[in-house]
Amino acid sequence: MVYGILMLAMLLGSISAFSIKIVGLPGGKVESLPGMYVNSFRRWIAEDEQSNNDGKMNSCASNTMKIEPVAGAGISIDEGWVNPTSTEDLFWPLDIKLQARPALNVMLKQGVLSYVSPGLDVRVPHKDGSWRNYGMNSQPISRQWTSLDVAMEQMFHVESFILQNESAADGDVTHTTLFDSMDIRNAMQKVATFIGEIDPLSPLNSGFHIVSFPLIDRFSDLPCPTPTDDQNKKESEVIYRIVMFGTSEPFGSKLLDMDEDILTMSSTSVLEVVVARTSKGCESDYLPQPYKPLYIG
Repeated sequence: MVYGILMLAMLLGSISAFSIKIVGLPGGKVESLPGMYVNSFRRWIAEDEQSNNDGKMNSCASNTMKIEPVAGAGISIDEGWVNPTSTEDLFWPLDIKLQARPALNVMLKQGVLSYVSPGLDVRVPHKDGSWRNYGMNSQPISRQWTSLDVAMEQMFHVESFILQNESAADGDVTHTTLFDSMDIRNAMQKVATFIGEIDPLSPLNSGFHIVSFPLIDRFSDLPCPTPTDDQNKKESEVIYRIVMFGTSEPFGSKLLDMDEDILTMSSTSVLEVVVARTSKGCESDYLPQPYKPLYIG
């Protein structure tokens, strides 16, 4: 029932109140973009032409890279899809498997590279191909982005962690590495090539867009509770947090203990989402038509 209510909210086109912050600007200036505005940004996945991808790709933007739109992200959406973008939560219905890989997200304005952040490319592996938009809060983006100048620093890299309470009683939090530390120089070269090859008639030359460049080809299964835990679950349940940093600081794990002001002053880009298990999508009374092949078959 919880997931059904959430899906109804999606269907009605509710707009979340999140906003994103821009750091690393000249003079230490900090800017923000409201969630209503960010929700209008279209989302894309860009990969090498030879990459093995089981999703439908569209090569309209580049001669050497393929680009796939994320269904439902942005203003121009197909009927029935919901906007999957979120800066706070990653929902995980009980009846699907989730995989992810680290990415470099870039924000384009009128085809010009503007800001950079770490990204998390999430998918549901399926016999009919990968699903990225599997419902509300299924495609996270960073809550804090940084400038191109900061991202071009030699030490800039992406680090990823899982934070989990040791027990409900003591409140102690432990962290483990989600992905190995990733240098982004190769990805930035791909970004430069991609932008240089954008077709003049591409939709990327108009308005704002977020394009994700995977840092590795392979997807990994996201950690999930044991089957016994899932069988006993009745309501939405938080299982852990995922935190990713795009930073020039040498030890990303130390940033986990820093307050927000330090993260801002260090021009660190931050993706932080709460991963929550939710009721089965197939049991929803309000499942939009585009999702029925995924949850019902």
